[in-house]
Amino acid sequence: MNKAISHHEAFIWAQKNNLSLIVDFHNEVKRNFQNEIVKIDRKLEAAESLSDQERIKLEARKSAYINTFEPYLRINTFLMMVSHLEEWLYHLWKRHAPTTDLLEAKGSIGRFKPVLKEIGVDLSRSESWMFVRGCQDIRSCLLHANGRLSLNRNPERIRNFVAQYSDMIRVESDRLVLEERFLTCFQDAVEQLIASVKEA
Repeated sequence: MNKAISHHEAFIWAQKNNLSLIVDFHNEVKRNFQNEIVKIDRKLEAAESLSDQERIKLEARKSAYINTFEPYLRINTFLMMVSHLEEWLYHLWKRHAPTTDLLEAKGSIGRFKPVLKEIGVDLSRSESWMFVRGCQDIRSCLLHANGRLSLNRNPERIRNFVAQYSDMIRVESDRLVLEERFLTCFQDAVEQLIASVKEA
């Protein structure tokens, strides 16, 4: 027997699915990067048939994949995940609490706190909410200061957040560096937040 899916269940499913697609995109692009690195390594192994100039070009290309493309991929994946969360919170507001005022001074995600409270989500002890809110500062720094702490409005707050999660995010030469684990933790926190809406 088919059970009808409610609008709310479809809404929750859509956000989880969108999040999964972003992660799939990251994994597919990363796999392609790694395949390219393997091809470069094979060419470098055939060292006797390469000129010095060819070897330098290949090593520079490999370095670009490892030190530039992969870190940018992590940053862009994180920014896409934050954007989807913000869009989902916006639709949650419009559908379930349209008369609730947003906290305009609280940034892209934090402004939806009254909406979550209005629909019955307890944020007072929510570790996922606290993590997501801290990630909002990381997003702002990446978008508005190109990840450079010295150009950010509140570098001390970001430093405190980074110190809490130093195994997955760090500052290197004044710039934020995201580890892959950071993406996983952000995804987990968003999924927990979504689950709390489902249970509310």
